[in-house]
Amino acid sequence: MDELLLHRAQRGDPEAFEQLMTPLEQMIWRVCWHYTGDREAASDCGQDTMIRIWRGLDKYHGDCAFETWVYRVAANCCIDWLRKKKRDRSESIEPLRETGFDPADPKAGTEEQVVKTEEQRQLREAIAQLPEEQREALVMTQLEGISYGEAAERLGITEGTVKSRVNRAKSKLKEWLAENGELSPRNSVQRDEKKKRGGNRP
Repeated sequence: MDELLLHRAQRGDPEAFEQLMTPLEQMIWRVCWHYTGDREAASDCGQDTMIRIWRGLDKYHGDCAFETWVYRVAANCCIDWLRKKKRDRSESIEPLRETGFDPADPKAGTEEQVVKTEEQRQLREAIAQLPEEQREALVMTQLEGISYGEAAERLGITEGTVKSRVNRAKSKLKEWLAENGELSPRNSVQRDEKKKRGGNRP
């Protein structure tokens, strides 16, 4: 990375910012696509990422590779989007569910397609709740197809550490699924709390 270009962009030079970010635009879009699974959402998150980077570029101090820092900004934008979508969906449907009405999905196709779409949504929401270091390693290697070696270089850690983080992430996702029948970290926590309360009873 051109350090002079970075310093110019940090001082508010829009031309320098464009030159700095152009090589990373495809990477940003891929990250947003893998997190959201939706083209429109990926585009919106990508634009939000660029805005956040422009406004917060002075916060980058070289503690990690610039590409890694950009990746984390993009991932955080997507996580915010996922959380908002989940919250909005819950708020909009809850009043109907309380009356016993469970509306059908107007875009639903075959049962298999509906199940697959729901599983993908649950998986993305679960991934978003993993610890950041595990989430980064998992998305890079399992969704983006980046080699363990390249991921290690980007993250500034050893290849063995990348593999360890990926394995821990996979184990956590499998644990959530096995315990609840769905990929729901929140349900897993609630279930653990119930077990503890039950275990404390005489």
